[in-house]
Amino acid sequence: MRYQLLKTGHYVIPMLLTTVLLTACGVPGTATLAPVVREAQSADPPAATYTPYPTYTPYPTYTPLPTVASTHTPTPTPTGAPSATVTIAPTNVPTGIPTEAPASSLSQSASAGATTTTDASSLEITRLEETSPGPPFTVQVDAVRIEDGKYKVTGMVRNDGSETYEGVGIHATFYTLGPSGQGSDEDGLYPHGPVDAYCPCPFLEPGAECPFSIEIYERNYVAYGLHPYGQPVAFHTWHEPASVTVSNLNVSNDGIGNVRITGMVANKNDFTVKSATIAGVLMDADGRIVSEGSTVVLGGIEPGASASFDLRIEYEPYARYELYVQGVRY
Repeated sequence: MRYQLLKTGHYVIPMLLTTVLLTACGVPGTATLAPVVREAQSADPPAATYTPYPTYTPYPTYTPLPTVASTHTPTPTPTGAPSATVTIAPTNVPTGIPTEAPASSLSQSASAGATTTTDASSLEITRLEETSPGPPFTVQVDAVRIEDGKYKVTGMVRNDGSETYEGVGIHATFYTLGPSGQGSDEDGLYPHGPVDAYCPCPFLEPGAECPFSIEIYERNYVAYGLHPYGQPVAFHTWHEPASVTVSNLNVSNDGIGNVRITGMVANKNDFTVKSATIAGVLMDADGRIVSEGSTVVLGGIEPGASASFDLRIEYEPYARYELYVQGVRY
């Protein structure tokens, strides 16, 4: 009996202790946790302010080049030759280079649009009429000939407009007959080119002229076309033509097939002149251009200063030569 009570008490006592502890601490799971509350802001946040992008001024609208078709009808020579042209008499032709008869008046040169030859054979080649719009230029062809397996065309570009142009040049296209050799409507003409020829003068002022020379490989050409191009200086007002003068000219044979012309180019302006260009042409007894060349004096020429130049022009029999000199003011 005593053993039974002791055994029962062994289990009862722990149970009583557990009951007392649970009563003292409370029953878990009956308590409610208070929610976490975040107070709303008393006022709305200020709206974001952005600085707008600046309003840009659009690029100016330029007036396109005048749509004036170039004409090849002879026009009167403008009164007064440009001051940049220097005509040299044949008295200082270099020793060892043959010349032709004394030079005649320039007015006897080939009329605008005419095609002439200087070789012995007759070249049956026709200049096509220019119909595409272009600057108001007249292109005068002085000579068309074959040399060393090449066709060579020389002449002059004249500005008949009222604006000064720059970047003046010529697109030249030559044509052969179709496969049948008859040039019929079915076969037509086959173009070769275009060949670009730039005039050496930096600017072409109203009434002024500048020479050009075109070369293309030899074929049985029957026709050719010349399209002049250029743009008014008004597009780039940051530079303009500047006058320069030449002196102390000396003509010689450089020994490798060129006429060499040396001298001094002077700046008599009160500003610096850059890129002084000296272009030269050799002319036959009839005043026709037979060869052309040019050189540029690099750097600037200060007011009152001078610089030397050395010009080479491929030799052709000639009676006189002319120089075209011009500088650039930036």
